[in-house]
Amino acid sequence: MWRRVAKQMPALSRASARGSQVTAWPALSTAGAGAGASLGLPFGSGSSRFSTVQRPESTLDVTTGLLKIVSSEADIQEYLHVYGTPGVTRTTVIKIGGEVIEYELDTLVSSLLFLKEAGLFPILVHGAGPQMNAELERQGVEPEYVGGNRVTDQKTLAIAKKIFLNANRKIVDALVAAGVPARPITSGVFQAQFKDEAVYGYVGEVSKIYGDSVEAAIANGQIPVLSCLGESAGGQTLNINADVAARELAINLQPYKTIFINSKGGWIEDDGKKLKEINMAKDYAHMAARDYTGRQGTLLKLNEINALLQNLPSSSSVALTSASALSREILSRCSTGTVCIKGDSSTGEGSAAVATGATKKHRVGLLGARGYVGRELIRVIGNHPELELVCASSRALVGQKVVEIANAPPLNPHTQRPAKPAERATRLNIAEDLEFCELGLDDIPTSPYADSVDVWVLALPNGHCEKYAKALDALKRQDKLIIDLSADQRFNDEWVYGLPEAPGGRSRLQNATHIANPGCYATGSQLGLLPLLGGKPEVSGKLLDASIPPHVFGVSGYSGAGTNPSLANDPKALKDNIIAYKSVNHIHEHEISRQLGTPVRFMPHVGPYFQGIHLTLSAQLAENSGITSAEQVHELYQEFFAGEALVKVTPNVPFVKDNSFHPHAAVGGFQLDPDTGRVVVVATIDNLLKGAATQAVQNINVALGLDEYAGIQVE
Repeated sequence: MWRRVAKQMPALSRASARGSQVTAWPALSTAGAGAGASLGLPFGSGSSRFSTVQRPESTLDVTTGLLKIVSSEADIQEYLHVYGTPGVTRTTVIKIGGEVIEYELDTLVSSLLFLKEAGLFPILVHGAGPQMNAELERQGVEPEYVGGNRVTDQKTLAIAKKIFLNANRKIVDALVAAGVPARPITSGVFQAQFKDEAVYGYVGEVSKIYGDSVEAAIANGQIPVLSCLGESAGGQTLNINADVAARELAINLQPYKTIFINSKGGWIEDDGKKLKEINMAKDYAHMAARDYTGRQGTLLKLNEINALLQNLPSSSSVALTSASALSREILSRCSTGTVCIKGDSSTGEGSAAVATGATKKHRVGLLGARGYVGRELIRVIGNHPELELVCASSRALVGQKVVEIANAPPLNPHTQRPAKPAERATRLNIAEDLEFCELGLDDIPTSPYADSVDVWVLALPNGHCEKYAKALDALKRQDKLIIDLSADQRFNDEWVYGLPEAPGGRSRLQNATHIANPGCYATGSQLGLLPLLGGKPEVSGKLLDASIPPHVFGVSGYSGAGTNPSLANDPKALKDNIIAYKSVNHIHEHEISRQLGTPVRFMPHVGPYFQGIHLTLSAQLAENSGITSAEQVHELYQEFFAGEALVKVTPNVPFVKDNSFHPHAAVGGFQLDPDTGRVVVVATIDNLLKGAATQAVQNINVALGLDEYAGIQVE
């Protein structure tokens, strides 16, 4: 067993294999450590003194500990699949109860130390309920609760600040003492508003998450430790329930797993039995209807976990467990606590119903899944509540697991190294066993997908999609949607051009069966020029001098050059450089001009970064435009794009780095030369998202009558 496992773990030291013997974990005996045995702590002896916690001396220790945690070959493969991909940061949000801090801190730190060594980054958010109650009792204050929330007056708030600071420091000090870098974060993450000041006092509801300090800690290799204090827009500190804070943090970060650690090690029923699973679709209603007199915090926890699951992919789960079982909970399929799942309300079943297709979702077939856009499409569809990816065709990836490729970082075609910073891997709502296939033109009519796929997405290179579109049109099934991400159909009036934000765009897309997805440069350029060209009578008419074409200077990250090696994606050629290409007659120049109904001059370039587009747009105002200041231009754009969730208008110059990896376009930096009437606008867009993948899903949503932004992380 050990030789086979060591061979399967290339990222871990193979020098640790000594015959078939498993090396003992520091301060632990290997006796009785077989499958199903009580594991104890992954590090240290578990005594009450934190100084007994031991740091693993080598990767050997991590490997040995892992083998003692996992109980099957499937667990080992799960580890390799989830944590064995280089360049990807896996995170988990872990909510820690006050009793755990008080009595099980050494156990908790041991588990956290192991998880970090094994490839998972914990993000901790802690409460301090017992500590608060003890201090209030010492000061003669009777704790008061409403709906599980602690009523917080000024005196209680002052005590809360002190208690939370002490609890946070206690966790951080313990981690640092064990050799684990940690960062205390006691403010600045949770923006909150008063829940109901007359009822709860200084208790907050989270309205926004500011994750910069969390991201900075992770980037520096530190475990973030967050206290549950928020600030109102006016700067007032507010007390936030730890379960509420954990829910909002997990919804915002979309971590790989979310864990609630308590001293009971799970959800304990009134009869003292621990539940193995809570299926919210089946169990929540009757559990929430129980009498929780004197235990309203328990009901609050149930409500918060249910609310969290409703905002995560259907395949996600939330676990309640103990500090000692944390490693097993995260790194194996065997839970010793309580697993909470969303379930399927239409069948009353849990995740098994999702896996077997019991839910009524629109089935998606993706042709051309190898490229950078294909990867992003898989990730967006995998987070969509009403789309199910059932087919992903790529000749180069045949036989590989779709989920593995989607969660692996994109590679530069020259260096075969990650082309962009590591990102958090998330649970995608895609079947774990779905593999890439090769679906050629001749295979389509006889494939099992011919009659079962509802939406076909063509993400092949220009010139290749048209023949596939014809093959799909020839199928007997007529009630299907085809969307083409190439340029093949953008000049075909029989296909609907999919830019929802354009005047009349949404009405044309409704019930469409053939959609031409706009190009990336074309999307950003049109959004940057549309307000100046009218189309919305209630906002403006044409404001430009028709005799002088607008000029667009564009710079794209090298992902726009595709996955085949070329000068345009060569890091050596791009270092400290910018490369112009196709400066006249670029296909996007014709596309932009056709859609806007006026000639546009476009000059593209590629820059020394992976993802994102910058566009500087220059246009000549007509003499009778009535616009005399940059402020008027800004107001015009604000009015034109009012209510558009995926277009952000700002007075400042938008930066590519602020817009990359986000699904919206940004337009701003408005300037006007009053002497010449020349107006300049700057637009940024992510070429793989709003310029391709999320734009396609937005169009699919409108065509199918779904929520326009379903599956898209609108900010």
